Amino acid sequence: MTRPGTVDQGGNFEHPLYQVLLQAPGLTVATVALDHVLTWGMTNALWIFPMATSCCGIELMATAASRVDIDRMGSIVRATPRQADVMVVAGTITVKMAPRVKKVWDQMPEPKWCIAMGSCAISGDFYRNLYSVVPGVDTFVPVDVYVPGCPPNPEALMHGFLRLQEKVRAARRGLKITEPNPDLLRITKPSIPRLVDQARTRELDEAQVSSAENATDLEPVPPVSVPVEPAPAPLAPSVAPDLAALLAELGAAAAEKHGPPLLPVERHLELAGRLKALGYRQLVSIVATHWLPGTGRPGKDPAEVEHHEVTTLLRTVGPGSRLATWSVRQVVGQPVPSLSGLFAGADWQEREQYDLVGVVFAGHPDLRRLMMPENYTGHPLRRDFAADTAAAPWR
Repeated sequence: MTRPGTVDQGGNFEHPLYQVLLQAPGLTVATVALDHVLTWGMTNALWIFPMATSCCGIELMATAASRVDIDRMGSIVRATPRQADVMVVAGTITVKMAPRVKKVWDQMPEPKWCIAMGSCAISGDFYRNLYSVVPGVDTFVPVDVYVPGCPPNPEALMHGFLRLQEKVRAARRGLKITEPNPDLLRITKPSIPRLVDQARTRELDEAQVSSAENATDLEPVPPVSVPVEPAPAPLAPSVAPDLAALLAELGAAAAEKHGPPLLPVERHLELAGRLKALGYRQLVSIVATHWLPGTGRPGKDPAEVEHHEVTTLLRTVGPGSRLATWSVRQVVGQPVPSLSGLFAGADWQEREQYDLVGVVFAGHPDLRRLMMPENYTGHPLRRDFAADTAAAPWR
């Protein structure tokens, strides 16, 4: 036989059809090992499943544009895991997303590879020790190539694909892939073991697989339902000439340097309704604050009990726009009347404050978590919540 990849002038292989091809005018026949053809096809048809969650996703998109044109490698971005070869994780992965990413990875057929693109996918970066972030995708998905940067540019991702091609070729030849640097793994050790760590346990693997397979069954929690307390008798029609006088009519404390005026919680809904009638038709924000015992607006105060403050901001629309803001104060667990019946945007804003701070809004139509998993324990923006709280089995 001739050397693989060389032109055959005849006589190296005996077969009737082969001889006919050799005798065809203008046709050149070359021989090559079948394994080389398969390797060439595999390395030049790496279809991508894009797991883009943050700014690195923009760089991933730019890689497909004309300047870099990753299509010349035969790479096609597919929105289905069953037709993809490479998962490119481009961005931060949260504990809420991790089981979904793991499930998509498990649905990809073998052989498959993973590229961790950017610092957040590699290690969590700025958010590495934050309650909501997985400290690197290699804690639940085997990563083949790391592309560092924040974010890495399209050329860096292209280089990552070239390195992946080298790795695939080496594996096809049966060469041993170099193991990760153990000293580097020790220095950058995340809060849970990586898949390649010797300290990794079978129980952790099984917990992650179970969470990924049953996320939509385990997480849903019924919404919190708090009945609306009887509203106090409405006050007489307002004759207040300005916002300050209207707040005074409803019993709000005078504005102070430490924050917006404080309104009795039972007048919260009434004030919002009156302001909407006066033209304050845009809900800008609803923001809650948690205060530990002994602390309050002025600072430390032994007489203060643990409480929440919920601040609402409205504005008029059009020329000469005006703002109206006030706060209500309530002990932890005391409900605040929901504004979702007056402002559609209050729906998700109140859900966010319930999720992160723990404020309960009476009369809300669907009060459940918005950002964290529905079965998550605790409220992350409370002052007594540790920022690096664990969230097994993901961090």
